[in-house]
Amino acid sequence: MSHQHPRIAKAQLLRKIQQQRLDLAAEKQQWFMATAGYDRSWNMLVNLRKYLIAGSSLFALYTVRHPSRLVRWTKRALGLLGTIRLIRSTLLSR
Repeated sequence: MSHQHPRIAKAQLLRKIQQQRLDLAAEKQQWFMATAGYDRSWNMLVNLRKYLIAGSSLFALYTVRHPSRLVRWTKRALGLLGTIRLIRSTLLSR
């Protein structure tokens, strides 16, 4: 009987490992489905990288030539952000 016990334990461990592998395969598919949107967004950002680099360079040149416009648009953006936060907090408090 002492020879059978290690074999039984090994068989149980192998069954447990096989079940864990099956569980991981199922979870992997769910993980891919859950993160598909992020993956698409990231791939789009990577594909647009050269355009973003060129655009940021042009924006930097424009900002150097017209710094007052940057300040004006920054103030407008912050005001818009504050308005959005106010509306959200007002609507969510009801």
